[in-house]
Amino acid sequence: MKKELKVCMFGGFSIRYGEKELTENSGRMKKVWALIEFLLAYRGNDVSQENLMEALWGDEEFVNPLGTLKNLVYRARKLLMELTKEGETVSFIQFERSTYVWNPSIPCQMDTVEFERLWKQAGDEQLLEEERIRLYQKAADLYQGEFLPKSSYMDWVVSKSAYYSTIYTECILKLSRLLIQAKRYEELVVACERAVIHCPLSEDIHQTLLFGYQKTGQSTKAIAHFGRLRDTFYNELGIELSEATVRLYRNIRREMYNLEMNLQVIQKDLEESSQTVGAFYCDYDVFRSIYRMLARWILCTDQSVYIALFTFTDRNNEIPDPVTIQNVMAILRGCVCSRLRRSDVVSTYSSTQLVVILSLNRYEDGLLVLKRVEEAFAKTCRRSDIKLHTSLRIIEPTER
Repeated sequence: MKKELKVCMFGGFSIRYGEKELTENSGRMKKVWALIEFLLAYRGNDVSQENLMEALWGDEEFVNPLGTLKNLVYRARKLLMELTKEGETVSFIQFERSTYVWNPSIPCQMDTVEFERLWKQAGDEQLLEEERIRLYQKAADLYQGEFLPKSSYMDWVVSKSAYYSTIYTECILKLSRLLIQAKRYEELVVACERAVIHCPLSEDIHQTLLFGYQKTGQSTKAIAHFGRLRDTFYNELGIELSEATVRLYRNIRREMYNLEMNLQVIQKDLEESSQTVGAFYCDYDVFRSIYRMLARWILCTDQSVYIALFTFTDRNNEIPDPVTIQNVMAILRGCVCSRLRRSDVVSTYSSTQLVVILSLNRYEDGLLVLKRVEEAFAKTCRRSDIKLHTSLRIIEPTER
C-alpha cells in the first residue's frame, strides 16, 4: 500500500509522508517553501516555468531566471527527500514538456481540498438537516486559521486566502441557521466562539454569538462581548455597529433583570465598583442620554457644565492609518480618563475622537483640564507624526 501525503495549509504549512513530517520555517528557505506550497495548492495542474516564476517573484528581474528557478526546484526536491526513508527514492516534483507538476501518482490528502468538498456537500438542501449540520461542523473544524499565513505577502496566496475565508464565513452562518432551527443553542455558541477568532470583523457571526449567549442564559457574557466588539469596530474600522446588533444587545440587557421589588437590590445592581478611578467611560448612546439630562438639569441650577472634544490627526491634519489609530486611541483614552474626575463622562465619538462632559465653575478651569490632558498625551505618545486638537464649549440649557 502506497504511503499517503497529508498536507495542512490552514493556520500554517506542514506536510507529512508516512511517519515523517516537515513544517515551514523562515530565512533562506522562504522561496523553497513557497515553491512547494504553490505546486501543492495547484496539484493536478501543469504549471509552466513562466507562471511559476511570476507567482514566486512577480516583477523581480534576474540575469538568468530559468537557472534561478531550476536551482530552487533542486533545493525543494532535496528538502522533500527528508520525508523519505534511507534508500527510498520518491519524485515529488516532476518536470514534463516545460512544465512543473506535483507527482499525481502519490496519494495526497489536503485540508483545503477536503474543506471545500465538505462545504459543497453540506450545501445540498436535499440532505437531512442533521447530516448538513454534521458536514458543516466537519468543514469548520478543518479551518485552523488563515491560508498559508507565512506566505501572505504573495499575490496568489492573498487571493486564495480570501476565497477560503469567504467559504468559512458561509459555513458558519449556514451552520448557525441550521442549529437555530434545531434549537441547539449550546452548539451554536461553541461554533461561533471559535469562528470569531478566525473572523474577528464579521459582524454577522458576532451577532449570532450574542443571540446564542441570550438563548443559553449567558447574558453577562453577552454584554461583555458586546462591549469588546463595539470597541474593536470603533478602533479598527472607525464605524459603529449596525442597528440590528445594538437592538439585540438592548433586548439582552432588558431580559437580564426580572421583576424586583426590593429597592436596595436594585441600587446594588446600579452601583459602580468602588475600585473604579478616573472619569466614567460609556458608549455614545449612554453619553448622549447623560448630555440631554444635564441640559435639562442646568435649567434648575447655577452649575456650569462643559463639553470638550479631543481629536488626534497626523501632521497634515488627516486621519492616520488603522494601526496608528488603534495604538494612539488607546493612549488618548488612558490619558483622558486618568486625568479627569470621577464625575466627568467620556465616550468615543469617532475612531480618532473622544468627547467629554466636564462639570466646572469656569471656562478657564476647563482650559486647564485640557492642558493637563495635552501634557500627559505628549509625554505618553511621543510621536512626532501625531497632533492632538482640543476644543471646549459650555452646554446650553434645554429650553422649557
